[in-house]
This record gives sequence, structure tokens and C-alpha cells, in this order.
Amino acid sequence: MFGNPSIIVTKAETCRRVLMDDERFKQGWPKSTCELLGRKSFLGVSEDERKRLRRVTAAPINGHKALSMYQEYITDIVVNSLDEWAKAERAVEFLTEVRRITFKIIIYIFLGREIDPMMKTLEEEYVNLNQGLRSMAIDLPGFAFHKSLKARLKLIKILQAVVDERRARKRNDWESDDEKKDMMELLMEVEYENGEKLEDEEIIDVILMYLNAGHESSAHATMWATLFLHQHPECLHKAKMYPGCYFDENAFFRKNKRRLSDEDHLQRKD
Repeated sequence: MFGNPSIIVTKAETCRRVLMDDERFKQGWPKSTCELLGRKSFLGVSEDERKRLRRVTAAPINGHKALSMYQEYITDIVVNSLDEWAKAERAVEFLTEVRRITFKIIIYIFLGREIDPMMKTLEEEYVNLNQGLRSMAIDLPGFAFHKSLKARLKLIKILQAVVDERRARKRNDWESDDEKKDMMELLMEVEYENGEKLEDEEIIDVILMYLNAGHESSAHATMWATLFLHQHPECLHKAKMYPGCYFDENAFFRKNKRRLSDEDHLQRKD
């Protein structure tokens, strides 16, 4: 696998032993993944550097306060997207559409609404990047890795322009509302123990890495959760009854003048 001899384990107990034994089993990634996510991402640095980088970059985006900063936007985009699906005259390819939702959300969290005009370009280039993450690292035309490398360069150019613009603002003593800072602004303020700040390359690679980790995992988790709730109505009923959760299904369908068919709710690729 990926040009190396491989042993694939599937039993839960064996997987647990492999994943829990850091002394005998070291974490590794395909060469393509490391190169496409960057040498300053968690994948390209030493264990000690990874722990240090994780500590200083995770703090600004973890916890209830960080999530509450984006809650209103997340709610708006999810509600608007569901409304669009309900009005659509076609079957909805669920995972594709959920990926689009999670991508918009995570881009907003990272870069703010100012990036909206470039959202389509960012999404297209990210898709191209993502397709080569687990490919053979062959940098020749016609191979996925080659196309992904070109996409990475385009994404770096876009993100570097954003970093430059934010640094220019800071030099001009422009300060954003602390309650509305995006992740890039927070990362630019992060300091190591010795007082050093993150370099541009570190900021960009960390954002690309978090984009991949947060966007893909959130989309797939949402897909499987929706599928299981669809297959187990009793669990869906319990979820609706959970404190703080309110969804008037009948009102939703009355508003959209028709009840969605099962195919509209969820279409999965075999």
C-alpha cells in the first residue's frame, strides 16, 4: 500500500493494540499526504514540535466560547441549505451537499465572511487537493498527485494574500471585534513560550490541515448520523425530544408545500 509492504488489521482488539501502543507502532502517513498538507502541518514535524504546535493552535478554537462565536452563522447556513434541498426538483446527493455545507462553515470559521467571493474557487481547489492526499506521490501530468500539487499552490497563493492583508491591517492599527475574530486572526496572535509568533508558512499549513480534518470528518459523521436516524425512527424521536432541540417537521413541510420523499432526504452511492 502506497509503495510499502503492509499488514491490514480489522479486529477491534488488534486495532486497539496498534493504536494504543505508541512505543512499538509509530504514526505514519503516505508521502503524498505529508507533501500536500505541508511540512509545517502536524504531519511534517517532529513529535515534540507537533505537541507544541497543537497546544498553541488548538487553544483559540476549542471550547464553548469559540463555538458560540460561529453558532449563528452555522445555524443560518444549515437552515438555508435544508430549505434549498426541500425546494429542489431533483434528488439530493447527500454527502456531496453536506460537504458543501461543512466547507462553507469551516471557511467562515477560518477566514471570515470576507472570503465569500472566492468561496467557489476555494472549494474547487480544495476538492482537487483532497483527491491526491492518499495517492501515489508521482508528480507527472495525468496523476492525481500532480493535479493536487497544483491545487495546493493555488490555495497557498489565496491564503498568503489573506495573511498579507491581515498583517497590513494590523500595521495600520486596525483591530477587529474580539468576539468576531476568525481563526486566521487568532493564529496570527498565537505565541510560543519564548514569545515567537507563528510564521506565515505555519499558519497556512495549519489551516489546510484543519480544513481537511474538520471538513471531511464532519461531513462523513453527519452523513452516517443522518442515515442511522433515518433507519431508526425511535432514535430520531428521542433526538427531537432532547432539551434545546426543536424541529416542527409538519411546519417545515407545509412551508415547502410538499413532503420530501425518502430519495430526497438521502441518496447514497453504492
